Amino acid sequence: KKGIAGNVRTYTTAMNACAKVGKVAEAMDVLKRMEEKGIAGNVVTYTTAMNACAKAGKVAEAMDVLKRMEKKGIEGNLRTYNTVMKACAKAGEAAEARKLLEEMDKKGIAGDVVTYTTAMNAFAEAGNMAEAMEMLKKMEKKGIAANVVTYNTVMKACAKAGEAAEASMLLEEMEKKGVAGNVVTYRTAMNACANAGNLAEVTKLLAEMERTGAVGDVVTYTTAMKAFSKAGKWGKAKEVEEEMKKKGVGVDDDDYDW
Repeated sequence: KKGIAGNVRTYTTAMNACAKVGKVAEAMDVLKRMEEKGIAGNVVTYTTAMNACAKAGKVAEAMDVLKRMEKKGIEGNLRTYNTVMKACAKAGEAAEARKLLEEMDKKGIAGDVVTYTTAMNAFAEAGNMAEAMEMLKKMEKKGIAANVVTYNTVMKACAKAGEAAEASMLLEEMEKKGVAGNVVTYRTAMNACANAGNLAEVTKLLAEMERTGAVGDVVTYTTAMKAFSKAGKWGKAKEVEEEMKKKGVGVDDDDYDW
């Protein structure tokens, strides 16, 4: 912090270093020193400071830096808003994510798949499945194609809400649109089914994985086993264990307590 001398690039680099190691207070101190020395920052400088806040889920601080930047006549760009949106997602601040999207609309800043997926993550973290689903539709209406991260994010909202049918519907939609699922997709969908205690959907998902050749991770299979064992379906739980072994998914005895 002491003895920093140089230009805007020097200070931006210093803030970026702080952001990488999660030192928000230090990044803010560097920004303050830069301003006190009369060195004019640019959009990269302030976005870097926001990123330090975002990584720590400090929404108010990220918003404050955005306002400070705008007061200096520096307009934020897409990356700026995506960075602040990241702070909202990390903190599960759905209301702030909503406000940010409205602000972008007013300023004519078009969001991209990162913007909307990050906003969906804010809704998912806040346990607001309906709004996450609505955001997916809104994004697609704007002609922005959802990717696997987008679907995984909305599926996470379904899992938190215990909405197995909605998670299964998203999987079907992904297949129709040619979006290949990954390990996170199946793990999250299985979690949604298990949380709902919906054994029919757990069975359907296992069959879907078999049909498509998808291989889940140890969490995916143990989640299914726990769902069956909780319902007293020990035979089905054993079948899943055998399937997991057949697919070469490693598991230790400590990985499950079903």
